[in-house]
Amino acid sequence: MLAALAAAISIATMSGAGLDSTSGSGPRLGGDFPAFYGAGSIVWNGDLDQLYDFGRQEEAQAGLGIDGYLAFAYPPHVAVAYAPLGALDYQAAYALHTVAMIAAVVGAVWLLRPVVPGLDVWFVPVVAATLTFYPLFTALGGGQNTGVSILGFAAIWRLLADDDETKAGAVAGLLLFRPQYALPVIGLLLLRGHWRAMFSAFGVGLVTWALTAAVMGLGWMAVWIEQVRPFVERDAEVNAANSISILGFAHALFGVEDTLVNVVGALAAVAVGLTMVRVWFGSARPLPHAIAVVTAGVLLMSPHTMFYDAGLLVICGLALSVVAGASRVVIVATVVWFGALLHLANETIGASPLVFLVAGAFAIAVHPTLIPRFRSSA
Repeated sequence: MLAALAAAISIATMSGAGLDSTSGSGPRLGGDFPAFYGAGSIVWNGDLDQLYDFGRQEEAQAGLGIDGYLAFAYPPHVAVAYAPLGALDYQAAYALHTVAMIAAVVGAVWLLRPVVPGLDVWFVPVVAATLTFYPLFTALGGGQNTGVSILGFAAIWRLLADDDETKAGAVAGLLLFRPQYALPVIGLLLLRGHWRAMFSAFGVGLVTWALTAAVMGLGWMAVWIEQVRPFVERDAEVNAANSISILGFAHALFGVEDTLVNVVGALAAVAVGLTMVRVWFGSARPLPHAIAVVTAGVLLMSPHTMFYDAGLLVICGLALSVVAGASRVVIVATVVWFGALLHLANETIGASPLVFLVAGAFAIAVHPTLIPRFRSSA
């Protein structure tokens, strides 16, 4: 599996498959990567103040095989992080980014070896299964940064296990590039009594805000939100069939304008959040149990979660293997690995069935006793 993955990425990148740099026609190399590459090139050229000018984004993505452009909706400091890639040829930038995301995923599994029994022995098979897990495989090939989120959650788990709260909080602060994931984690760290981690996360967030404000002005957050709101609203309609959050799945089935759907979906997301609070409150529950719950829960409660973010279930599965035992979890993990392929039917159904796997993983994370026991024939 690993050899096939490496060969596929190498062939696609070196041949320039899917990229027509002269006409901009035909399928593109890198899925959504042009949005990140374009944002990086805007910053590299010194135009950070024009980052959310959609005309400037379209200009930066010209010739990358796109009919129009892909909107960049992340905070400004994410574009700054991509700026070095904007100085490279597109294919080279895509190759480097893909290798970096693969390294982030492998690094996440490597970090967890001391806290997950047996992971040392089964490291290579776990990495192979992880990288070929359909949502994550799609994220890696499609230029997404899911690998960074996975590495962040793995680092938070490992650092908390090592009682290094300050660094754990700093990582949580860095995860604010995806606030829909970072904010629940920071809040739950507070509920669990990790005060140093919370203050560290707040400090990193404040420094990030201040550095951005020094370049874009004190009101940069208002500008960012105002510019990306139309994109988020449009994406909720266009990408509804790829959403795996509760609200996104409801929108895919019933539309975004239905008030009852929005209310029920929001209440369901609140219920997930309250369940996470119940598990995280105090220190009675072991840390791996809390990690399993939060990595599955944030996928359901976020208003905007695409199917490729289900790669976070890798961390959930590893945490559950500590709580319930690897021999029991491996059966569930196998079902989830194959079940993720059901997402391929999303366009036919009009919604992603992957949401049921995520919901099932969350239920098992909350109540690991739901995992059946399998007796050995011996």
